[in-house]
Amino acid sequence: MASNPGRRDKWPAYRPTRHVLVLRRRPYERPWQGYIVDWKHHSYMWSALVVYQDETLDGAPLVWKWFPVEQLWPLYPNPNPRSEPSY
Repeated sequence: MASNPGRRDKWPAYRPTRHVLVLRRRPYERPWQGYIVDWKHHSYMWSALVVYQDETLDGAPLVWKWFPVEQLWPLYPNPNPRSEPSY
């Protein structure tokens, strides 16, 4: 048995992900990068408790806020390094 992993050995994709972009009210505003801490279901609607850093407030504090899922865009991280340089 070889001690080195094969060339095609990869980490599996992260599913489900908790990293999200929080879409803001105006389309020209840059979305916040957030992390889902908790979920809540009320009637037929889902909401997520997201922690994010608000750069628009003084000191850029961490903010915890509930958002409807329609305002969240999931991010899927890839743990596998790129095979070619990105420059």
